[in-house]
Amino acid sequence: MSLQTFRAICAAIILAIGLMPIERSLAASPSQSSVLTRSQKIAQAPTQEQLDRQREAERVLKDGEQLRQDVQNNNYHNNNRDIERQVGEQVNKVRESGSDPQKVREADAELTRLRQQNNRPNYYYDPFYPYYTTPAPIIFTPIYSTEPTSTSTDRNSSSRDNTPSNTQILGSIGLKDGAISPGIGIRYNNIGFEIGGIFNQDSLPRSVNNFSLPSNFFFTDLGLKKLSPQWGADVLGFVDVAPRVAIYGSVGVYFQSQARIAQSLATSELYKQTDENNVTGAVGGGVTYSPGNGVSVGLGYHSLRGITARLGISF
Repeated sequence: MSLQTFRAICAAIILAIGLMPIERSLAASPSQSSVLTRSQKIAQAPTQEQLDRQREAERVLKDGEQLRQDVQNNNYHNNNRDIERQVGEQVNKVRESGSDPQKVREADAELTRLRQQNNRPNYYYDPFYPYYTTPAPIIFTPIYSTEPTSTSTDRNSSSRDNTPSNTQILGSIGLKDGAISPGIGIRYNNIGFEIGGIFNQDSLPRSVNNFSLPSNFFFTDLGLKKLSPQWGADVLGFVDVAPRVAIYGSVGVYFQSQARIAQSLATSELYKQTDENNVTGAVGGGVTYSPGNGVSVGLGYHSLRGITARLGISF
């Protein structure tokens, strides 16, 4: 073996030995990063002390929002714009504090003072306010008519009573995906109008606070929830295809209040993070049958209300 070959083999062996620690460190880096990630997750989990601080901050935040609403209601009688501004500042202090106990205590004390100031009665004297007076009693004299009633008028009214009415009160009930949807409306000749509601709102464990929870608090995002029934109206058109049979079609629009809900980890309270109003168009159609002059029954389908049974009563 030549000297050059021997040197090349030794260099390769030395290089391999030098790369072994680097390879071990690279192989160990995923496990170390996973350990680091786990430790970060453990550090991010709220402690009992943090939850207690947030619980107190949420109480002050709710008191502040309630006081702000009270001040807004009192603005109709008293000029409390300055108090409303100060309450907003204290609410923002709690929101931005991240449950800092010192700032929360300061905001709580200031809100208590502002509440007392808002509840203080404001008496004033108005010299131009008129005195209350009781008006004199008004005596009504009945007027009796001595003209005889025309018999032709009676005959015309009786003939109108025997004529079938072209106006109906409409009532309906629908069912889709387990949600019941009642409706009521009116039909005149071949045109109808109906108001309906779909009770498909989401069931929540408790009432929802009408304000958002700060992002620096600990909470769970429950997603987008339907907070109210879906209310709307439809315009109906009827076409007679037989003496007692008619088909109808409808087009309408429905509204529903939705919001993204957050549940606090400290108090389990629910908060409305967003406020949305969902607008949905609807179409429908069906057939009605009139067994008599004063009543009609029908069956149809509505894109939102589902299978719909209908009843019409003439008047």
